Amino acid sequence: MSQYQLRVYTLSSPEALAAYENIWSQHIPGMAKHRITTHGVWTVPPTSGSETPRLYALVSYRDADDVQERLQAYLAGPAFRADMEGFDISQIVGVTETVLTPTADSPLR
Repeated sequence: MSQYQLRVYTLSSPEALAAYENIWSQHIPGMAKHRITTHGVWTVPPTSGSETPRLYALVSYRDADDVQERLQAYLAGPAFRADMEGFDISQIVGVTETVLTPTADSPLR
C-alpha cells in the first residue's frame, strides 16, 4: 500500500497561482525520479471575500519510503531548483501537508 499526501499551497495572488500551476507541471517528472508519484493537481481560485488562491496536489510515496527523506531529496536536487528559477518563493504564503490513509475499499490502496 502506498502512503498518500495531500499538499496544499496558498498563493499570494491569482497571478502567482497561474505561475505556480505551470511550475507544478514541471515538478511531476522530477518528483517521479525520487519515487514521488503525482495523482492529480487542482487549483482553487480566490472567491469573493478573503479567500486566497490555492493549489492542491495529491501525491504518493512507496510504503517503505520515508516521506520526508524522499521529499527533501527532491527539494535539494537540481531539477527542483531549475523548476523554481525565476519564481519568487515568497509568493507561496502557506503550505500544508496532510497524510491520507486509504480506507479498505478505496481504489487508491
